[in-house]
Amino acid sequence: MSKIKVKNPVIEMDGDEMTRIIWQKIKDKLIHPYLDIDLKYFDLSIEARDATDDQITIDAANAVKKIWGWYQMCHHHP
Repeated sequence: MSKIKVKNPVIEMDGDEMTRIIWQKIKDKLIHPYLDIDLKYFDLSIEARDATDDQITIDAANAVKKIWGWYQMCHHHP
């Protein structure tokens, strides 16, 4: 079966504990088998935020702003 190509990248923000485990199961069973997708990964666990002095959070927010800007340019209807 061929995968559906997702045109634009998608921001993936990983969290802590059970959310990380559940999200991995969702990706393994529902996303990766069916979608050809460019996931821009950000580890927002407390360890990553502490190790980067919260820079990872800022980077993730900036990535969302960039992707959202692309979306608005492509889907803007006056």
